[in-house]
Amino acid sequence: MTSEKSSGFMGKKINLFLLIIIVLILLGFGGVSVYYQYTFKDVNQKYDNISSNLASCKQNLSQTADDLITAVRNLNSTTTDIRKYDVLYEEKAEELESKQTELSNTKAELTRVTLQKEVYKKQIDEAYSKIISLNNTIDDLNQEINSLNNEVEDQKDEISCLLNTEDDEEYDCI
Repeated sequence: MTSEKSSGFMGKKINLFLLIIIVLILLGFGGVSVYYQYTFKDVNQKYDNISSNLASCKQNLSQTADDLITAVRNLNSTTTDIRKYDVLYEEKAEELESKQTELSNTKAELTRVTLQKEVYKKQIDEAYSKIISLNNTIDDLNQEINSLNNEVEDQKDEISCLLNTEDDEEYDCI
């Protein structure tokens, strides 16, 4: 019985020991479960935060990509416009150069015509002076002709008087 007693006591100690080990294991599992539950909540919360952050980043990336596509289109449009304006600028520059050459030629022609006008004006002034001088000469000559005509008339009258009068009375005719 002593062996029964000892085995009974030992059996009770082993059973108690096993019970304590099982309780400790259960407490360990419970503690680990609680720990992992809190850790899982934290990890899950971090995952949700990262997931929403990723969604926000995806949305921002999508918006940025759309903005980039729009900017590239605008840039291509602007490049096309710049090319058009370059061509237009070259055309207008050529037109300006042509107009400047035309203006230069017109100015040269105007200068030539102005100088020619001055020469003609001088010639016309000289001709008018000559005409006035000749008109004065004509007036003088006409007066001289009138004077000579009057003398001729006087001479004719005198001749006629001399012819029609007698020699001794001819003194009256002179």
